[in-house]
Amino acid sequence: LAQAEKPYNERIYNIVTVGRVDNSTKRMDSIIKMCSRLRSEGVAGFCWNIVGGGPDLPENLKLAEELGVSDIICFEGEKTNPFPYIKNADLFALFSAYEGFPMVICEAQVLGTYILTTSYAAAREQIAEDQGFIAENDEEFYQELKRLIKCRN
Repeated sequence: LAQAEKPYNERIYNIVTVGRVDNSTKRMDSIIKMCSRLRSEGVAGFCWNIVGGGPDLPENLKLAEELGVSDIICFEGEKTNPFPYIKNADLFALFSAYEGFPMVICEAQVLGTYILTTSYAAAREQIAEDQGFIAENDEEFYQELKRLIKCRN
């Protein structure tokens, strides 16, 4: 299923988040604000793709437009097959406020996509050092994201 399509422009750094568009737990609005901050600091050559639907999608579409980042953050909507989005991404990013043992991390691992995540209860058990980076706080997440994008470009 992961080979079904190649959904990205391969000339840029492609970030993907797969999950429910829910600001209270998944903090999708914070992703939009991160994209705005990256742009204001001159970081370019990336696109953050969000696969999924949910109650805060309309609000987040509006926020992306207001912050002028709707060209670098793409809300893909719900997909019956999210695997090509994960497999073909340069980075799988999970910016949740909390998680238990997210299966989407396992999917990213199986598909060989590097992971950047917030620190949740099982993060250290789930992610080996060579598979990704576990950020202890929001600023560390942001700085690692910025570093990864700049290294690619």
